[in-house]
Amino acid sequence: MTIEDKKKKNKKFLEKPQYPGGAKALREFVKAHLQYPQDAMEQRIEGVVTIGYQVNDDGFVENPTVIKSLCPSCNEEAIRLVQMLRYDKARNRGIRLKVNCKLNINFHLAPAPAPTGGTISYTLQPTKKTAKDKKTPNPSGSGGYNYTISW
Repeated sequence: MTIEDKKKKNKKFLEKPQYPGGAKALREFVKAHLQYPQDAMEQRIEGVVTIGYQVNDDGFVENPTVIKSLCPSCNEEAIRLVQMLRYDKARNRGIRLKVNCKLNINFHLAPAPAPTGGTISYTLQPTKKTAKDKKTPNPSGSGGYNYTISW
């Protein structure tokens, strides 16, 4: 190691506020506290809302703003979630610090349940070759089948 490498290694940079438990814990928090808006659920709206916000050195979220919008009710829910976040306090020996962050909040519904009581039935009916069909060769070499699906 040269003297310059030692000088670079000894430098201490400002500590940023961290979410307790890291990114995995942050995803779990969002998943546990997300309340899908009723109107978005009825209209089956799905997508991602991106929220930009600042975290001060005490770990509190400030100025949440919508960067990528989905629908007004989903945007409000995403802002509510971000305002609930609490980060660990950064210890920078008297230096005040605000960190800019972005968070993607996914709004995805479970697949719609299949209608109950219905059955799928089908009938096979051989098709008859016409004079027109005889002129153009069939690649499979045989007649075809028509499928009728009724619900």
